[in-house]
Parts: sequence; C-alpha cells; structure tokens
Amino acid sequence: MRSCFECGATESLHDHHVVPRSRGGTKTVPLCHACHARAHGRTGNYDIGSLTSAALQRKKARGEKTGGAVPYGYALADDGVRLIENEGEQKAIALIRACRADGLSIRAIAERLGREGMKPRGKAWNKSTVHRILQR
Repeated sequence: MRSCFECGATESLHDHHVVPRSRGGTKTVPLCHACHARAHGRTGNYDIGSLTSAALQRKKARGEKTGGAVPYGYALADDGVRLIENEGEQKAIALIRACRADGLSIRAIAERLGREGMKPRGKAWNKSTVHRILQR
C-alpha cells in the first residue's frame, strides 16, 4: 500500500516531483495533501486543483501558453511554450479599441477591419470575433 513519503498517511496522496518537471525531473514520491503543501512552502492542505491553478498562474505571468487556443494578437514562439506578439493582429486590436472609443458599433468595426485589409484568423471579420477581442 502506498503511503506519504514524509508522514506515512495513506489517503489523499499526490505524486510530488522531486526535481520539478520544468527542470527535467521525472521521479516522484507520494505525499499527502499537508506534506505536499509544505513541500511547496504553503500551509494547510494542497490539493491538485490548487497546485494546477498556481502552476497556470505562474505560466501566465511568464507569458507562456496555458492551454486552449492562442489568444488573438499573439503567436506561439518556436519553443512551443511562450507567447509572442503578432504585429498584424496587435494592429487590428488597436484599431478595434480606437473605433469603439470613437463610438462605432461592433458591426461597423467588423466592416471597417475588412475594408482596411486587416486579416482575421477565420474567413471574415464578424460581430462575435470583434466582441470577443473587446472583452479581453
């Protein structure tokens, strides 16, 4: 039966990487919630959801992709991890925001983007695409 490497508990075990995966670590030891929290410098229990949330926040702060589609205005760097700005899409975002500040409707903004030759990721600019970009 598996037990916590530190305290011997047999319930709520996590596989803790001795060397972080981001640094090439592959070996793990079983730790209970409380011991896993201490291993990460935290107090209380540390469940998988909390670990995942904290890891995603750190990746986002470093400008790394955290899953899902690459946000409009960015591209995935050659390393497959970092996000870099896409110059053309950043220009489209700036135009969208400027047009909205000038009082243009979302439909009018989509039409203007098309007239000015700005490229969407899909076939054509539409209201929902412009709306999503404005929500970010």
